[in-house]
Amino acid sequence: MLTISNRIGVYSDTSGIDTFEDCNNREHFLSYKKNISYRYNSRGFRDQEWPDDLSDVVWCVGDSFTVGIGQPFEETWPNILQERIGKRCLNLGEDGCSNDTMTLRIKEIFKLYNPKLIVVMWSYLARRRINGKNVSHDKDDFGNKEDIQNFIKNFKIVNELPITVINTIIPRAYVRTDRLNWFIKKITGNISWVLTPVQQLDWARDHHHFDIKTSKNIVDHICDNIYKL
Repeated sequence: MLTISNRIGVYSDTSGIDTFEDCNNREHFLSYKKNISYRYNSRGFRDQEWPDDLSDVVWCVGDSFTVGIGQPFEETWPNILQERIGKRCLNLGEDGCSNDTMTLRIKEIFKLYNPKLIVVMWSYLARRRINGKNVSHDKDDFGNKEDIQNFIKNFKIVNELPITVINTIIPRAYVRTDRLNWFIKKITGNISWVLTPVQQLDWARDHHHFDIKTSKNIVDHICDNIYKL
């Protein structure tokens, strides 16, 4: 779970929907001025190589919004967080990652490294992990009720681990995050668990993912939570 084999050592100028052909707004794509490249490390993540000592790093887990599709690497939220707090932040973002996979990844981190802090940016509720692969939804278990139940199952597993977890969720993953927080508290009975929504303030080159203003806003919220610890 801590290696994405098909990404190891990959280097390219485009990735996912961050291409002229697949982006959501071609005019925006052509007018985007910042240089972007995608370089994946020996574990298959868009990050620098991990340090040998992982005893005091921040683990940033998420999907393509954490990878930073459509953004320069230095403007991804894990990289900005690293600069802000002066502590190595590892980017474990994966394109199309389901919340099921994130949960398995976090459990593996916990098992192997006894982490001090994990920041997870949860993904679309409809995504599932089926037969070892992330899929946009499971046709045999798909619907609003099932999505919420599956998400809260994963949320509960992660937040019951004896580690510090800060929870955020990508823009538009669920229309009303306040309602999702209500479901979390109602189903789990834990009123202290909070899921912080991400408001999209700008657009990356592909005009789907967010850009630097949103990354900085996310880091502000994360740091507010860190300072409360």
